[in-house]
Amino acid sequence: MKKFLFVCGGTGGHIFPAVAIANSLKKMGVEEITFAGRKDSMEERLVAKDWPYEYISAIPLHRGPFLKNLALPFKLMKSISRAKSVIKKVNPDVVVATGGYVSLPIVLAAGKLGVPVYLQEQNAVAGIANKVGSRKAKTIFVTSEDAAKFFPAEKVQIFGNPVRELPAENSLARPEEFKAGKKAVFIVGGSQGAVGINNKIEESIRTITAQDDVCVVWQVGVKNVDAIKARLGDMPNVTVCGFLNGIYAYMKYADVIVSRAGASALAEILAFGKPSILLPFPHATANHQEHNARVVEKAGAALVELDAEENHLWDKVCELLKDENRLASMAAAAKNLGMPDAADQIAKVILEQENA
Repeated sequence: MKKFLFVCGGTGGHIFPAVAIANSLKKMGVEEITFAGRKDSMEERLVAKDWPYEYISAIPLHRGPFLKNLALPFKLMKSISRAKSVIKKVNPDVVVATGGYVSLPIVLAAGKLGVPVYLQEQNAVAGIANKVGSRKAKTIFVTSEDAAKFFPAEKVQIFGNPVRELPAENSLARPEEFKAGKKAVFIVGGSQGAVGINNKIEESIRTITAQDDVCVVWQVGVKNVDAIKARLGDMPNVTVCGFLNGIYAYMKYADVIVSRAGASALAEILAFGKPSILLPFPHATANHQEHNARVVEKAGAALVELDAEENHLWDKVCELLKDENRLASMAAAAKNLGMPDAADQIAKVILEQENA
């Protein structure tokens, strides 16, 4: 059986798809899987407890003054040298990279050493690392036609974004905050919250609390929860929380989800087939979150509102909740876009190509 080396890092959006594909390969009988990433990093915290882990160095490209990048070629050469050492130590038959600057040294080193490379791109706008690394790649997995445009057509296969294995639907009980017989809205901004979403919801809170036919769970971020609760006081139909571990139950039972448009968050929303209102993070690299959101909007599965636009967020929520037919059509469009088994499909393609 083949030996695999995965490289990922920088953000959860790059790490979770890599872990999902690795888990699928493991289910299919692959026993030797190693991850590479930086020391004292997010990828080490999320990966090293479950998988063999090798340290590499990686240097980000500064998007500010050109002078800050003058030393980049020399630092990249040093990183590639370290990556070659890791590849020679692990001796993989295959390298799988899920983008981000952390992945580039391993991808380039693998290309030089003749190790087959597979790339996975989560966003509608391809990142620099994957665009550069595509020259060394055997196959590139993307999530949309928009992303496919950035790569050689003969190398591209389109799948959904790999997500962590979802629990069985019948194992998820309806959260007690979502009262039976009432519409359920889940507002999620991640563990850090989302300032743009929080501000718009807080501006609308009196309208929201006046609706006794709607239940809202609002994840505001750990650092924001105390201040928001203190400002707003008791709200019988709104539950304010810092962070939720059991997020999938809230996704399953929500009628509408309000969220940022990061690739992993979107993949999970689509996997559950949920109508959504997306507020892209305005400072994402190359504005990729807005591009992600527009792909979903174009497919009829979401509405989009930018942080800088006039606040119509709750109006849009109400508009959807009052229109069962539209909710149903958006849910169907989301299901059509979503691909809960994307990790399995990608793993299958890799094994078929490598065992051919």
